[in-house]
Amino acid sequence: MPSNTPSPSRRRLLQPAAALLGSSALAGCGGSSTASSTARDGPDANPPEDALTDPTHVSLRNTERAPIVRDPNAETGASGDDSAGTPRFDRWRHDLVVDAERAASLTFADVDGVDAARALLDETDFEAASVYVEGHVVAECYERRLCWIRWTDSEIETDYARILRDADVACEADAKDFVVNLIRIPAALDPDDIRSYGSGGGGRCRTPSGEPMAAAEGRQA
Repeated sequence: MPSNTPSPSRRRLLQPAAALLGSSALAGCGGSSTASSTARDGPDANPPEDALTDPTHVSLRNTERAPIVRDPNAETGASGDDSAGTPRFDRWRHDLVVDAERAASLTFADVDGVDAARALLDETDFEAASVYVEGHVVAECYERRLCWIRWTDSEIETDYARILRDADVACEADAKDFVVNLIRIPAALDPDDIRSYGSGGGGRCRTPSGEPMAAAEGRQA
């Protein structure tokens, strides 16, 4: 990927990913998306040189496949919704928040970590940073831990580790949860310019030097 040089323009995203990251992708809106990353050579590959391995982020988990983050001003019926306009939760979802007005309008489900998520948004200087909001369906007995994020003016890519949850966490093998990560990107991106989103992973998180990351990968807000 080229260097992480922010675009000077600050147009607001006109077609946000529906009412809670409701669009599974921006394909058809000028962008393309993939749920699998091409950056890894294997499940434990080192992160790319231009990846940020300690982004400030907050992870929210809903024990139901139901909205966590909502945009009350977003249109309904976007791709990723069924014919009745009900958001589907069997797909990867993403959104990019680039201004304080939209950040303040977002609402959250009653899940653990909402105060930290709101603080991350409130403390973001949107003249110099953006917040990438990414949702995944995750097996109830596992967590999807952020390893790194990288970006250019036209691309955003993330990578996650799949971690078995602690033994004292009650879970069922066939059950699914919905998990959303709010990730601060230290660049003032323009959503209209983003043409490609990607996400992948499955192995362990590693540092650029190849060492496994500590148990608390990433930096929580």
